[in-house]
Amino acid sequence: MFDQFDRIYIVNLRSRADRRREMHKQLKMVGLESDPKVVFFDAIKTGDPGPFARIGSHGAFLSHLSILEKHAGSSETVLILQDDCDFVPGAENVELGPAWEIFYGGYHQLDPGDVANSNIQGAHCMGFRPHVIPALVDFLASVYSGAYRPAHEVNGNDVIAPPIDGAIVWFRRAHPEVRTLFEQVSYQRSSRTDIGDLSLLDRVPPLASISRALFRFARRTRLRLFTATEKD
Repeated sequence: MFDQFDRIYIVNLRSRADRRREMHKQLKMVGLESDPKVVFFDAIKTGDPGPFARIGSHGAFLSHLSILEKHAGSSETVLILQDDCDFVPGAENVELGPAWEIFYGGYHQLDPGDVANSNIQGAHCMGFRPHVIPALVDFLASVYSGAYRPAHEVNGNDVIAPPIDGAIVWFRRAHPEVRTLFEQVSYQRSSRTDIGDLSLLDRVPPLASISRALFRFARRTRLRLFTATEKD
């Protein structure tokens, strides 16, 4: 799978050394530990939410936009990972094929029966071919500036910009000609959030660490069993 990408970026806050360590483990698991095309991108951190509901959403949006802007004039295919991305077993062996322009490698669809038209939560593993990037950059910039603002209400009539995953969904709806590929090769690791409000678990760090370790063990065991069943 990863040989289809010329550049792989991992969005990571400098303060989250824990997530960087976890990502190094993930990279080793899929054979990317020493690959020069893999780069840790220092996530943008802002002091205010800007046009978004949360400060973290502001930084995440600007981080993804900054990476895409760097490639708006290039011929490189780009994979953007967030630092809470865990790969499923065998992800490196998945064949994506050529017929896509935007790739979702990990996502949660709100409409189980129609992934293509569903709202999607998650942008922790997304790929972009070079010819779609300029139009996407222009669209995201217009969302950020307020020139384009899809209806997304919080607290009644306060219309805000959608987070990065929502903005990409709206881009795809505005450009139905863009071919999208959905392939669940990763999932979002459970960890302390930098975007939303802290959960009750995260207010008790030792309890959070134990709970998340058990959750990841159970999830990986389920994925291994699923993969084995598929092969049989």
